[in-house]
Amino acid sequence: MEQELKQYMEEQFMFEFDSEITEDTDLFKAGVLDSFGYISLIGHIEEEYGVKFGEEALLGNVAVTFASIVESVASARRQTAESR
Repeated sequence: MEQELKQYMEEQFMFEFDSEITEDTDLFKAGVLDSFGYISLIGHIEEEYGVKFGEEALLGNVAVTFASIVESVASARRQTAESR
């Protein structure tokens, strides 16, 4: 999941993870993501991985690094599995 998501983000947002933009880089401050890009990314994740993010995840605790995005997906997947 992580590698596919990295590849998607690199292609969609036209950047590469490297020594300057790492998994722990704030992608908003680095200019990789803006609010529209974030919503697009969340839509892709929901469609691709079959998870749903609640309003709190979308608005209250915005994942700003790749590492935090991956953790958010993993958490949403666990919650989805538990609710079934």
